[in-house]
Amino acid sequence: MRKKNVLLIHIRRGYPLGTESGDKIRTLNMAMSLRNMGYNVVLLNFFTRGFSGYRKEKASMPRDIRSLFVYTIPNRLHLQRVAAVYRAIVTWLVCKLYAIDFIQAELASAATCARFVSKIPLITDFHSDIAPEAAMDHYAPYLVRYAEEENRYALRRSAKTITVSRNLRDNLSVYEASEAANFILPCNFEAAPFQALAPDTRSSLRKRYGLEDRIVLCYSGGLHTWQRIGETLDVVIRLREKNPAYFLCLFTNDDTTPYKDRLRRLEGHCLVKGLSREEVPSYLSMIDVGFVLRADSLVNLNASPTKTAEYLAAGAMVVATRYAGDAPDLIRECGRGLVLDELAVSDADLDTLDKAIAGYVKDYEANARKVKDFVFENRVWSSNEERLKALYRSIDQ
Repeated sequence: MRKKNVLLIHIRRGYPLGTESGDKIRTLNMAMSLRNMGYNVVLLNFFTRGFSGYRKEKASMPRDIRSLFVYTIPNRLHLQRVAAVYRAIVTWLVCKLYAIDFIQAELASAATCARFVSKIPLITDFHSDIAPEAAMDHYAPYLVRYAEEENRYALRRSAKTITVSRNLRDNLSVYEASEAANFILPCNFEAAPFQALAPDTRSSLRKRYGLEDRIVLCYSGGLHTWQRIGETLDVVIRLREKNPAYFLCLFTNDDTTPYKDRLRRLEGHCLVKGLSREEVPSYLSMIDVGFVLRADSLVNLNASPTKTAEYLAAGAMVVATRYAGDAPDLIRECGRGLVLDELAVSDADLDTLDKAIAGYVKDYEANARKVKDFVFENRVWSSNEERLKALYRSIDQ
C-alpha cells in the first residue's frame, strides 16, 4: 500500500522569511507529527517578503519533509482576491505534481488555497480568529471583512477542523455553522529543552545575576499591544512598593523604548534581555512568577499562549487575567497560580497576589515540582500528536 501524501499550507503573515513565530513553530510541529504518522509531507510556504532570509528558512526545515517556498502577492491595495486566486492555482499545481491525498491548511487564510481541488479533503487548523486580529492591528476595513470571508469559507469547506482552544471553537460559530468534527490541539510547547536542563541551572543563573534572595517576576515574549506590557510593569512596580525583594526579568527581542519611563522606576531591580529560542528554557528556570495579563477581547479569549506552558515547565507560578485564553484553565487544572478578574488590579487583588506569591516561593521546590509534572503530562506536543492521529484515522479510511 502506497504512503499517502499530505499537503500542509502555511502563509507567512506579514513577517519575513528567516524569522521565528508561533504559527511557524506550530506548523513545523504539525509537519513532523504527520511524518511520524507515516505520511509523506509536502510543506507549501507562501511568503510576501524577506527574500534575503530564504537560505536560513530553508535550512530550518526538516530534511525529510519536502518544503516549497513560493512568493505571493500580499493582501494589499485591494489585491487580496487576485492573490487568493494565484495561491489557489499554485496549490492546484502542487496537488497534481505530488498526488496529494489530504490538505491541511494552517490558518483560515490558507484554506482558500484549496478552492480548485474540491475533491481533496481539507482540514483547517485555526490558530486564531484572523478577523479581530486584523482589526486590532488596524488593518483596513476591507481586509477585516475579507478575513471574515476566509473564516466562513474555511468552516464551510473543511471536512475536519482544529482549534487551539475551546473558546476559539465556540466563537468561530458566529461566522458559519459547521458540521465538521472539531479537534482541540492547544499551543503546546517543546518539552525536551526544559527537561534537559542541568539541575543547577536555576541556582547558577540566579547567582550570576545576584538574585539568590530575590523574588523573580517575569514577562517573556513579544511586546505587541495585546500583551499589555504597561499594565504588567505597573503591577510589578506596585508589588515592589510592598516588598523590595521583588525583581523583574523582561525577556524580549522587541524595542522597549515605549516603556522606558516605567522601566526607569525599576532601575537596579530589573533585567531586560533578548533571548534566542535555545536560551529561553535556562533563563526561565531562574524565575518564580510568570505574567500573562490580557484585556477583554476576542483575540485574547480565543488564544492559547505558549508562554503559559513554558512558565510552568520552568517551575514558575503563573499569574493571568481571566481573559488570557486558556491560561486560566491551566492554572485551575494544575492547582497553582492566580487568575485576576480584571486588568486593572485593585489594591485588594494586589494584596491577594502578594500573599499568593509569598506562599508559592516559601515552598518553591514542592510547588515547582507540581506544576512541572502537570505541564509535562498535559501540554507537551506529543499529546497533540495523539489527537492528530485520531483526526486522521477518522478521515483516512
